[in-house]
Amino acid sequence: MNWISYPENRPTISKTYIVSIRRPYMGADLTFSYIAYYDAETNRWHKNDNFDNDSVKEVITERIVGWNDDLTAYLG
Repeated sequence: MNWISYPENRPTISKTYIVSIRRPYMGADLTFSYIAYYDAETNRWHKNDNFDNDSVKEVITERIVGWNDDLTAYLG
């Protein structure tokens, strides 16, 4: 998977993406992947819960450093 740097490159379509988030943790930075919803009109990332019918949640306040839309799932 090739990450696309953010905020230099922003998605143009509102939908769910995989993002790389960096936040402070115990005196260092913790970087992790997360499935988030991007709203192209507001340029805001939202927490997402695909187990809930209303999956778009509150705005993510942590630093997003990259994104990708290659969300293939194992269908085995």
